[in-house]
Amino acid sequence: MEFFDEPRSKNRENPERETQYVQKRFKPDKQAGKKKRWLIPLALLLIIIIVAISIFAFIDSRIEIGIFQQLRELLALGEQQVEVTLPLALFSFEDKDIKEITTRALEEQGVDEVVQSDDQVLIYKMSPEVKDKLLGEAKNDLEEKITALKDNRQYPYLVDISYDNSYQDFYLVIDHEQKDRALFAAAKLFVLAVYYHNFYAAEDAVQEVSISIKDTETGDIQENLVSPDDLNRVATILERPEEWEEAPRTPQAGSQVIVSTGPDNLNLRDGPEITYLIIDILSSETILDVIGKDGDWLEVITPDGKEGWVHGDYVKIYAEDD
Repeated sequence: MEFFDEPRSKNRENPERETQYVQKRFKPDKQAGKKKRWLIPLALLLIIIIVAISIFAFIDSRIEIGIFQQLRELLALGEQQVEVTLPLALFSFEDKDIKEITTRALEEQGVDEVVQSDDQVLIYKMSPEVKDKLLGEAKNDLEEKITALKDNRQYPYLVDISYDNSYQDFYLVIDHEQKDRALFAAAKLFVLAVYYHNFYAAEDAVQEVSISIKDTETGDIQENLVSPDDLNRVATILERPEEWEEAPRTPQAGSQVIVSTGPDNLNLRDGPEITYLIIDILSSETILDVIGKDGDWLEVITPDGKEGWVHGDYVKIYAEDD
């Protein structure tokens, strides 16, 4: 029987080379080990950065004007600015309320820069966000003034007020021979409307504002204020004495009121609610003595001595010159 040796590779024929091959095959990769060792410090560094940012953000949120917010505003100003042009005449009025509206808001809302131009205007540079905020405040001030003008207890000589949706054209219908008092009220409305439209237009052309005062008896236009031509004239109108200032006037016990219902009549009731019985019918222009008050209801005495209650919305303060 013949025996055959197992075949040998060249490596097995050379034990020394075989040993070298095995050692080389199982030798650790030093470069790979280095890469793996960098993962741990990198992860620690990321954790430290995240924790630091979180702590910084927490502290920043406790500050009234945070650093992050300041950075955002600076970036926003760098990217885009809005220029709002305001006539210098708006700041010349002696009226305290007008000055507060046209100066305090601008000083407190983060206007970036103010430049005075040769053509008697101030140019305010601000971010779009600040411009929108000031525009909203200007609109609120204007609407509050319009609401006040509609109150016949505060402005008894104003019969009606109408205006368009853009707040450009206004019509004040007044009692006969009350032009001067109405002109004073119109001047304040005029300033608020001009201020609002300058913010609304921003860098575009400013729309004209017009306020007309119409006599209810003759139907004639007695006065007309138009921007920007009448800004200096309005400043003169607002220099009137303090008695021209209209304060809210509500009837109190001891005062007199006059029924103001136009062609309609007013119910006199035996209590301060519409559920109480009607005890008399009062015609418009009836003068009543006020002896008491309950909310919006007034307890009154009629010219023939009858006592009862009327709603305050349908009467106005009586003056001798009415």
